Amino acid sequence: MPAILQPEAPHGRALILLGLGALLGIGLAASGALRPSTFNELGPNSIAQVGERSIPTAVYELARDRLAADKRNPMQDDDRRHILRRLVEEELLIQRGEAIGLVASEPSVRKAIAASMIQSIVAQSESEQASEDELRRFYGQSPGYFTPQGTLHVRQIVFAPREGESTEALALRRRQAEDAFDGNLGFDEIQARWGDEPLLPIPDSPLPANKLRQYLGPSLTEAVGALSPGERTGWIESGSGGRVLLLAAAEPAATPAFEDVAEQVEVAYRRNSADRALRNYLDELWKDADIRFAPGAPLP
Repeated sequence: MPAILQPEAPHGRALILLGLGALLGIGLAASGALRPSTFNELGPNSIAQVGERSIPTAVYELARDRLAADKRNPMQDDDRRHILRRLVEEELLIQRGEAIGLVASEPSVRKAIAASMIQSIVAQSESEQASEDELRRFYGQSPGYFTPQGTLHVRQIVFAPREGESTEALALRRRQAEDAFDGNLGFDEIQARWGDEPLLPIPDSPLPANKLRQYLGPSLTEAVGALSPGERTGWIESGSGGRVLLLAAAEPAATPAFEDVAEQVEVAYRRNSADRALRNYLDELWKDADIRFAPGAPLP
């Protein structure tokens, strides 16, 4: 077993209790099946012992303090007895689940244990404080991650067959609009004279590329993004009609200074560290474990 990180037991036990309690349906407290016992030989850090396992005093104190924080009235002896009883019952359920093979075989319990381990590993990694030099280095390795998208202001003129309009008449409208563009006629006037209302209008405002893709699709967004402000595309076929796209304006993305995104950098750094810590932990488990596969199994 690697010594990279040691998950804390209380988190895992709490999740296992939920799974085993639901599956076994045991009500130890209500049935009176539990009998108080006194252990004379406990370690200095244990408050109780259940079979071969002890319940750490720190676990009891944590549960006690949490209950005290939630209560409006002062803690009573009954509250303290209740907390310890629940911890003993939890351990009884865990040991019973192990004895009948439930912990190893029940999918919901297995998933709860795995999730608890992951949460513990990630929590320990995210709690580590990074220095400013580490954050700056991390920012320098991926500045684009923290750079907001630039914007494109795109306008369009749509040409669609009108009722009773021939193909030749539609083509004539298109040529007239293209001549008007070459004659520097204003976009709005060209639209009013020869264009049609689009089924999906593009907002007449600057949009980031990922938003513009929702209206144009990836290929047209890339094509219009390659234009210079004031330039337009050629004729774009669309069903029985077509359209022309104009790049009215473009605002390039600007990389922010580290100081302006320091909080975002720290959040991303913690997330990255957590992912890396979990991967390293799992790699160590793989390295130290005796793992065998059946013939024909897809080897990971």
